[in-house]
Amino acid sequence: MSAQTPSKPTDTTHPRGQTTYERYLRVDDLLDLQKPPAERLHPDEYVFQITHQTFELWWKLTIELLQAASDALRSARFDDAAIAVRRATSAQDVVCAAMRQLELVAPADFLVIRAGLGDGNGGDSPGWRGILRATPALWESFAAALDQQHLTLVELYARPREWPAIYGCAEALTDFDEQFHLFRAAHLKLAQRHLGPQSTGTGGMPVAAMEKTLHHLLFPALWQAREELVARAQTEQAAQS
Repeated sequence: MSAQTPSKPTDTTHPRGQTTYERYLRVDDLLDLQKPPAERLHPDEYVFQITHQTFELWWKLTIELLQAASDALRSARFDDAAIAVRRATSAQDVVCAAMRQLELVAPADFLVIRAGLGDGNGGDSPGWRGILRATPALWESFAAALDQQHLTLVELYARPREWPAIYGCAEALTDFDEQFHLFRAAHLKLAQRHLGPQSTGTGGMPVAAMEKTLHHLLFPALWQAREELVARAQTEQAAQS
């Protein structure tokens, strides 16, 4: 029996931008958002732009998810709120992973890219600022939900199984705060890796001053509740001894 000749794949090629996939995702627009090779100060300016552009996309999604969580909390839909916050946290995982691409840029090459940024800096990011604006409102919604349940945070953490749904929200918020803190720490290490620990960062902020932001928590009451829980346990143990 003779071997069959493999059939040729059907030719489904289209001019750029003509497929349904490309039109739906607006791929043409997306791929035109980076500098063409002839305009780049350095080849790695391409990865610098792409990485930060993806940050903005994921942060745009994050802001919508945090707002959705806030809305769900106001309606006492605790499971929906927790899911939205967990998805927002997962988005920060992607952002942190993408930052590795910037760590692979050599310090000397980064200085070439940096010259083209002028006074631009990460603090100008609309996505970053949007998250910082969205989190206080989210906390207010969560605190109001606690009040409606006649609960304090310490009571919730002392007996989490009595209120599993709202406890799940509290832990989801803690996860988000932790992951956002890890991004800040990774960003600081990136600046130190490119510029050294005592230099001035892009936009004029000293790298050393960036370390102070590591003490800024989005939801400090969640962390303080743990300290109060420890203090309560120590007091009870002392009373029993």
